[in-house]
Amino acid sequence: MKFWSDFYDLLMPDLPGCPAAAADSALRQSSIAFCEQSLAWQTEHQPVFVMGDIAEYPFSPPEGAAVHAIINAVLDGEEIEPFAGEKNITIKNWSRQTGNPRYVLGGSSSLTLIPTPDSNGVLAVTVALKPSTTSTGIDDGLFHEYREAIIHGAMGRLMLSPKKPYTNIQLAAYHQQQFIIKTAAAGMRVARSYARAPLQTAILRRG
Repeated sequence: MKFWSDFYDLLMPDLPGCPAAAADSALRQSSIAFCEQSLAWQTEHQPVFVMGDIAEYPFSPPEGAAVHAIINAVLDGEEIEPFAGEKNITIKNWSRQTGNPRYVLGGSSSLTLIPTPDSNGVLAVTVALKPSTTSTGIDDGLFHEYREAIIHGAMGRLMLSPKKPYTNIQLAAYHQQQFIIKTAAAGMRVARSYARAPLQTAILRRG
């Protein structure tokens, strides 16, 4: 893992007087936004042992990470569809149905199989991760591959701070634009690479 301070060599020279705590917070929020929008940090979750009549199962992400989305799910060798609908509507409509699950729904801390399974099984899930709100750094691969995008995002946030030595509205707009461009490019690489991505922790790279 790389700590937020590992970004300082490229961040702090443009932010005179910026406290380390403020820089860490901006880097964390930028990293979270980058991962949410690009889905560039993907990993195979540890197997989920499904039990009949139990629909909800907690996620177990790596330390300092949180699950953002379910990318792929396979129950006993059969692929089931990640569902992106409203959780309350989904459960209300299907909670009384039985049979093999057709959908898997990701929440903030757990996944829900819909309808509730009526037999035991093993669920293999590929998830998109992001740093947690208390993380002290990011995955090494993310740092090396996407450090520039994350720094742009952090600078865009920090330069909007009012009445600071580093306040600069025009530069903030530039850095925000660069963050959007680089995050979108990372997302496009994910879309192109997903079909051949390895089913282990994968930072999807250029090319």
